[in-house]
Amino acid sequence: MKGKVLIVDDEPLIRRGLMKMIAASQTGWSVAGEADNGMEAMALIEELRPDLVITDIRMPEMDGVELCRHISELERPIDVMVLTAYKDFEFAQAALRYGAIDFLLKPLSAEELTKPLAKAFKLFTERQEELVRSLAEQNRLLEHTLRAWLLGLPLEEAAVRRLRRTCEGRALLVYTVDSYTPAGKDYRREDARLLQFAVLNVMQELFAQAGGEGTIVSVKHDVFAVAAAGAAAELDAYAGQVTGMTHALLGLTLRSERIDSASFAALYGCLAGSPQDAAQSKHDPLVPDHAERSKTIQAEAVAYIVQGQIEPLRSYWEGLIAAAAAMTPSDAKLEGLAIALAMEAARKRVLEPSADGSPAGHTEDPGLGVWIEALQPLREAQEVAHWLRAQAQAFMYRLNSWLAGKNDKLLDKAVRYIEQHYKGDCSIHDVAQHVHLSVSYFSNLFKKETGESYTNYLTKFRLEKAKILLSNTNMKISEVAEAVGYDDPNYFTTVFRNWVRCSPSEFRRMG
Repeated sequence: MKGKVLIVDDEPLIRRGLMKMIAASQTGWSVAGEADNGMEAMALIEELRPDLVITDIRMPEMDGVELCRHISELERPIDVMVLTAYKDFEFAQAALRYGAIDFLLKPLSAEELTKPLAKAFKLFTERQEELVRSLAEQNRLLEHTLRAWLLGLPLEEAAVRRLRRTCEGRALLVYTVDSYTPAGKDYRREDARLLQFAVLNVMQELFAQAGGEGTIVSVKHDVFAVAAAGAAAELDAYAGQVTGMTHALLGLTLRSERIDSASFAALYGCLAGSPQDAAQSKHDPLVPDHAERSKTIQAEAVAYIVQGQIEPLRSYWEGLIAAAAAMTPSDAKLEGLAIALAMEAARKRVLEPSADGSPAGHTEDPGLGVWIEALQPLREAQEVAHWLRAQAQAFMYRLNSWLAGKNDKLLDKAVRYIEQHYKGDCSIHDVAQHVHLSVSYFSNLFKKETGESYTNYLTKFRLEKAKILLSNTNMKISEVAEAVGYDDPNYFTTVFRNWVRCSPSEFRRMG
């Protein structure tokens, strides 16, 4: 997860410097845009919707304090950090009234910027996590209310009104599982919860791929409902995909029915079933919604990968596996399937994204059916843990292979940059920014892959170029020094002598 920053300052040099420092800080922020005054910033805020604004205090047209006031009046939360010179500090404090979270005193170094950026990113992620929790809670409440309405259970009038507004203009797709023990499969009665989870996963994945808008609910152990918006033909196509994919992957037969929600009251109790069904449901309870659990695990895994924390990721898998081993066999299978789905989602998200950055692959991938076949016959939680460990080992093998290829590409990109820019400054900060890595991460990666530090590599590269010029041209020593990136000929001579064991003039005479 990346946060978006808008930089506001009337000095282009300062804006460029901030952009470079933010890119190199590896604190989770990306620069979405820049403005040279508050008026321009307000227009860009509407367009770019940043999460953080870094603004100077003294600017033409609209100063930083006035910009803070306007931002504080917006409906969406945006954090603000204020750039100020020491003489303007008291003036800048007025920004506190409008919610500024930090002051950055000019002139500002990269080290001085990193800590405030990390603090702001922590606030941003906490806010995002709270939003996710709130939406998940709202969705759970909606599912509970819809399930109660379809089963004919009593509801408060306020809940009914909210449900009516939500379902307005939507149709209800109802799926019924013929049997969780179909002919040709070795499924047992206790496998029903695992299969319920698998059926829900098929529905959710296909619904997400179709860009559907609606709510998926497990109503009873063998009945699922989707309150969805869309044309009848689109909903029928989705229903056909769900039934076809469920049979192909799991061997289960689903019967589907579409009910228009125009007569909302008629839906009350429409899936209540018979007393025998109610008795059956007591023996086949609803499976907990492990979709959120799987998403949480996926997010944790992706965060470890993006931050390059491979060993902590390995430990994270081991912790999940150990916890699964301590569960009942039935719960361990559900947890195992949730973890396996999270691994597959993380693989598609990070290791094999499509050109537009979206996850690669489709629900047609054979993993789900294969995993059910593998988990179903297991009798002990330790057996599930053993299976999960094999999945984790396969995931880590793919990840390490992907990282090796990625590192090779990054290193090639860095070397090409050095070849093109060695005559100039070509600092490690410039190269790290070019390959979108923090300086520390790039420095460690470069040394690991090449066997030497970045500084030594650049020095050797420049000196090899200098040797060629000394041997094949009549350029002055000072001209050679400048041609390979040294402004000071005396310093060039010193470096050359230390590495080549003779001066540039002596090297030319020997050549």
